[in-house]
Amino acid sequence: MRKTCFLFLLVLSSLSVHAVERVSLEQLKADWSKYTNQTVVLTTPLVVCGSFYDSLVLAPERLFCPEERAVGLADGDSTMYYQLVAQNLDASIVINCRNNYYNVRCGDRVKNIQARVTKARHLVTGQPIKTSHMPLDKLPKPKKGELRIVGANIENYFADLGGYATKRTTPAQQSMKTRKLVQALRSMHADIIACCEMQVGDKAPTMLLEALNKGGGNYAFVSMPLDNMDRIGGCFIYNTERVRTYAQPLSAYKDTASHYYGRMFAVGFEQIASGERLIVGVNHFKSKRPGRGNYDTHLKRMQNTDSLLAMLPQAIDHFGDTDVLLLGDYNCYTQEGPIQAIVRAGYADMLPHGLTCDYSYSFKGEAGYLDRCFANPSMASQIIRVRPWHINADWYYSHGAYKLKDKTLHRYSDHDPIIVDIKMSSR
Repeated sequence: MRKTCFLFLLVLSSLSVHAVERVSLEQLKADWSKYTNQTVVLTTPLVVCGSFYDSLVLAPERLFCPEERAVGLADGDSTMYYQLVAQNLDASIVINCRNNYYNVRCGDRVKNIQARVTKARHLVTGQPIKTSHMPLDKLPKPKKGELRIVGANIENYFADLGGYATKRTTPAQQSMKTRKLVQALRSMHADIIACCEMQVGDKAPTMLLEALNKGGGNYAFVSMPLDNMDRIGGCFIYNTERVRTYAQPLSAYKDTASHYYGRMFAVGFEQIASGERLIVGVNHFKSKRPGRGNYDTHLKRMQNTDSLLAMLPQAIDHFGDTDVLLLGDYNCYTQEGPIQAIVRAGYADMLPHGLTCDYSYSFKGEAGYLDRCFANPSMASQIIRVRPWHINADWYYSHGAYKLKDKTLHRYSDHDPIIVDIKMSSR
């Protein structure tokens, strides 16, 4: 009898030691100290907002950058901005885990996570987190008679490795990137692709077009006439069976020594079938810098905006057309000063907005638009649809994370492309 009681007490003790408490995210955040160093099952259904090498950012719904909806620090602050910052912090939690991070996508859903609560207010588990994968959205082909134009940041596409943008890129990774990029560009069925972060000069565009045209493609490129320097610039790739260029490209910068020469320029295109013309600008504004350094870069983006707006009347005169479409990576969220200045100048922000925001980029678990599509009134009236294609921003940020045998098209860049379908009309 004593032996039986002893065994019963031993089993009961063992069960109490290994019992795992089920808690909601709200309960956990209400009293972290109560659960610190305990293992819990988090019952709140969560969505992946950020995927990193050793951690995931989770929240009940996707998190959006506060500057998408409110005036932020660089533009003078707003009460709503601070409220959104606090809401994102309150809604999210970080879990440190051993994940196959190149298989996890932001937007994937998770539930019933079992993990240990730390003093740093993180969850920790030594096991991979099982996610319910969000499917890759399909991109339909443009309809007959429509012109498809794409704005695409292709993330440091260089022919020459070893420079500041490619220090950690191996030839094998470069080859994988080219393969992914070609697969993605073909899948877009684009007539014109306005590329950011292409190595200036002819080497990188030529290397990409050799792969893109392999097997019967008919693509050509136009870029600013610069030497093959270790810099990133803009480039247009276009389908010669559908469109042709006319006149010389026009840059927003006259100083060829400027780091931004070739990062902001416009090209005139003519649709072969209709003879209709339009002006397409590709722009890559100064990148952000974390923390207080963003004040300095914000001023440079405002200078970029001034240069762009000064160029546009010249472009209309130079190309002899009034239809202007502006694409590229502006490194600004929707409520930031440069974006609002362009809108006030008469160029409509054509991207879909609303309570459930869309996005083209994700940083530290917060999504938003850095890639833009603007159109003046005559151009806007001919645009049928505009949308980001979510094939990049939802995945882990480093190409080095990928197995070289990866055959998917996603994550050729850290930005999603912006897809614009146009029905050209004569007026």
